[in-house]
Amino acid sequence: MGRFGELLRKLRLRSGFGLRKFADLIDMAPSNLSAIENGRREPPVDELKLREIATALGLSEQSEEWSEFFDAARQPGHLPADIRHIADRQLVPVLLRTIENNQLSDEQIGALITDLNGSRVRHQ
Repeated sequence: MGRFGELLRKLRLRSGFGLRKFADLIDMAPSNLSAIENGRREPPVDELKLREIATALGLSEQSEEWSEFFDAARQPGHLPADIRHIADRQLVPVLLRTIENNQLSDEQIGALITDLNGSRVRHQ
């Protein structure tokens, strides 16, 4: 079973939905939902569909679970659907190349994220 499928099943069950009821709620064939949950089918790639599913599961935008959900649905080599639009911002490629050219480790990128989040909180 794929990471997305496992997460989707866990969130669906936690929300109290049976497979058929949830499939109806998100306008998906139960067999397709089952195939996704069991890793026999890829997660949806459409941002609107993923947002519909996340909302039906009661996930709050900008929450850790929201990010985990979209990250799990991400296709290799692509940004998660909920942030694809950011790739169009002028300095995003520069930021990514800077990270690559400086060969930042995951730990260093994590520290950068912490710094950015900390500065945002201080300036509010």
